[in-house]
Amino acid sequence: MAADEKSAMTPDDDAKVKQKLTLREKLCYGVGMLTGPMMIDVLGIYCNVFLVEVAQIPPLFVSAIVFTSRFWDVIANLIVAKLIDKTNTRWGRMMPWVLGAGIILVPVYFLLWYVPDFGTNGKVTYYFVLYLAMVLLQTSHNVPYRTLAMYMSEDPKERDAATLFRSLFEMVAIVAGVAIHGQIVAAFDPRLEQCKNITNGNSTITVHSLEKAETGYLVAAGSLCGVAVLATAAVVFGVRERKDIVQEHTDAPSEPFLKSMKEAITFRPNVDCLVVSFCFEMAMLTLEGTSALFVQYSLDLVDHVQNVLLVFVISVVFFMPVIDILVEKFGKRKTFMGSSLASIPLYIACQFLPARSVAATYPVVILLGFIGASPVFIPWTMVTDVVDDYRVKTGKQLDTIFFSLSLFAFRLAAALALGLTAIALKIGGYITGYCVQPAEVGFTLRLLMSVVPTGLTLIGLVFLWRYPITTERQQRNKAALEEMKKAKNKEEFRNGDLLPNDEKQQKQRLLQVNSIIDDIDESARETDYDADFALSSDLDLSQLEDSARDTDYETDFGLASDADLTLLKDCKETTL
Repeated sequence: MAADEKSAMTPDDDAKVKQKLTLREKLCYGVGMLTGPMMIDVLGIYCNVFLVEVAQIPPLFVSAIVFTSRFWDVIANLIVAKLIDKTNTRWGRMMPWVLGAGIILVPVYFLLWYVPDFGTNGKVTYYFVLYLAMVLLQTSHNVPYRTLAMYMSEDPKERDAATLFRSLFEMVAIVAGVAIHGQIVAAFDPRLEQCKNITNGNSTITVHSLEKAETGYLVAAGSLCGVAVLATAAVVFGVRERKDIVQEHTDAPSEPFLKSMKEAITFRPNVDCLVVSFCFEMAMLTLEGTSALFVQYSLDLVDHVQNVLLVFVISVVFFMPVIDILVEKFGKRKTFMGSSLASIPLYIACQFLPARSVAATYPVVILLGFIGASPVFIPWTMVTDVVDDYRVKTGKQLDTIFFSLSLFAFRLAAALALGLTAIALKIGGYITGYCVQPAEVGFTLRLLMSVVPTGLTLIGLVFLWRYPITTERQQRNKAALEEMKKAKNKEEFRNGDLLPNDEKQQKQRLLQVNSIIDDIDESARETDYDADFALSSDLDLSQLEDSARDTDYETDFGLASDADLTLLKDCKETTL
């Protein structure tokens, strides 16, 4: 019965089954965020403090290392995108990169938290090389990992579901990374208690305390490396990269990389998508990068810093499925615009939040988590729509380039958010390492939490309003891509390159029939009909035909169709 139902499935039904992603696939895909992305999040939060206070590198050199790595990241995106676009192996296009970069990332990340005894110049060179290697490897992992969603299914809804899980685990990665790294470092580092024992902001760092801090950072790094190895294994063994989608990309005509890059950059929907991604990502990163100092120095809630950050991240994770439901009902653009408009009053509220008011702070943080779920989730689903729209318009599939450009926009936003925050704090009179800051610092932090995100959100809303891919256009693109695939399959079938399952089975049966006919012909040549069967020359052929019809061909010869019987009858007539 099951076999009959399976054989009765049409090619379209079979395609729908292929496109449906299992819960295991979506979970394993999301877990991939606990590799390179989690490591970069931890580096972004703790790297400056580690290099300045533990590795004892001058701040000027630290700034040079960080900003040079951001510039290198731009070049790395172009290099990796070109290499991935040329990749085609028996294991897929994306999976070899996810596995290879995920494995090599582990030792490089661990060595970044090791303090060598090289002197200042030697240590600067050591961290400079490792940081550039880390950025290259993380890009080599992140671009194919995010693009992998395009090769898991051709159904936009299934790809969006996979992106939702990835976005959820992105926030889990931040929480897990900060929790694991922060708690381990705090347990080993005695300097974190110094602010409680001083009044003028100065302190003496002993060699013993530095050694304990170094040990803490290495233990924390080793713990995250173990998590990253397990997460990489989950993606490699739990996610299926569809070979038919890979083959479609492989069969597509190739063009010069720079020409494809230019076309992608100038494609109108992609331009709008990149600006939207950049503006909202920079707004969120400015908010996230400033929030800890804002709670400490503007709101004077030192004891609530970790709790506020945790509540914000948990709120984002909690409300992300709600955003997904709203997207299903109202579409991506309307949902994104609605949540973005709602965020502006919350940003302004940060300017006027009263100090030491726990009751006023936490509701604002929870609501910020709600509106923060949209820029974390929706922009990446917009990228997949841009890829489909470009393919419908031009017939070309540039998924790797589009995802690489989007990742570049996010990295550029992160670099500028970091630079803007550093410059603003410098102007505001922030003193590194001091527990007590001037009053101007608190005011500067309020501006960073309110004015900057509001301005960036307003700019982003203009381009989001211009963004042309509506829900209706997305559905038209989906239908057009399905028609393109059917037309391609028909063309390949006519050329003999592709056969549906039932046609393949019929072709195999015809080959079997030909083989049986050859055997019968050979047997007929060696048979003496008069002696063996006592047949006369005027034998009534119909008797032999009746006998043929009584034969169970499916059992005896593996034949089932009338065409098979006709071929066998023709062979017998010729023989007689």
